[in-house]
Amino acid sequence: MPIVFEYSTEQSTLRIRNVRIGGIPGKIPTVLIPSLFYTSDKHVRDPKMGNLDVTQTEATLAMLTDLTERTGLSTMLDIIGTTPEAMDRYLRYLADATEFPLLIDGSDSTEVNVAGIETAKDAGILDRVIINSLTPSTEQILYDSIHDTGLRNALLLTFDTSALVSSNKRVELADQLINKSRSVGVKNILIDAGVLDIPTLGIACKTQHLLKTKYGYPVGSGAHNAVSTWKGLIPKFGQRAKEPALVGANLMPVVLGADFVLMGPAKHAPIVYPIVAMADAALSGIHMETRERPEKPHPRYMIS
Repeated sequence: MPIVFEYSTEQSTLRIRNVRIGGIPGKIPTVLIPSLFYTSDKHVRDPKMGNLDVTQTEATLAMLTDLTERTGLSTMLDIIGTTPEAMDRYLRYLADATEFPLLIDGSDSTEVNVAGIETAKDAGILDRVIINSLTPSTEQILYDSIHDTGLRNALLLTFDTSALVSSNKRVELADQLINKSRSVGVKNILIDAGVLDIPTLGIACKTQHLLKTKYGYPVGSGAHNAVSTWKGLIPKFGQRAKEPALVGANLMPVVLGADFVLMGPAKHAPIVYPIVAMADAALSGIHMETRERPEKPHPRYMIS
């Protein structure tokens, strides 16, 4: 097995509702996490109140369900809300509209994140939501909400300005975040290694290996940020270069061992899912020498 996939710590495999995540690369399908209801998302009619274009949202959910079934990959949804009212409406709608696990993403707003957690408890979906995210600057009130509601799933973002160019510093931040989240009852921990731009995508990929080696928790990153902040992409290479860049950015963490990828807007799913499925199928081949096969469903069995 390649040295990059050798870890001194046993790798944890978590189950959040119907999705398995984590473990040795090549055995469990990568979890792709498309974003919905972000700024300028055409699914949203009123971002303050959370009014949706239901027809378009249903079509997107159907598309993601189809890609999940056809590729063998797993899917979670990153639900972005800018107000408590919007987050409440989004979560209540999705509680019935899909079975995918949901990430509560209040865009660093404590108020929105707390509202999302409370809605999830009231709607009876606390077991299938994940707070996105707990960071070095997270306020105590959010930790209190996690404790008081009994939320058990959290994504930790091990990144701040002090760790901009240091993978070791990001591991130190992870130490702090893990201890803090455990203290309020978090059991299922996922770690986002933090991507801001192209250079930090490389640092995040190194960090994810260090984190899996030290803790064994599922790791990944918002790799699409490397493209969304690439100012010279279209001026220098044209609009046609954007889609290959998105695919490349989302693929890089996977081939280097990521368990999940926050892949950006859901509209890009048709170009990202097939290529990540190909990578998963290829990675499963590294276990052939030891006569190990991934469990079904897995891209290895689905895409040929």
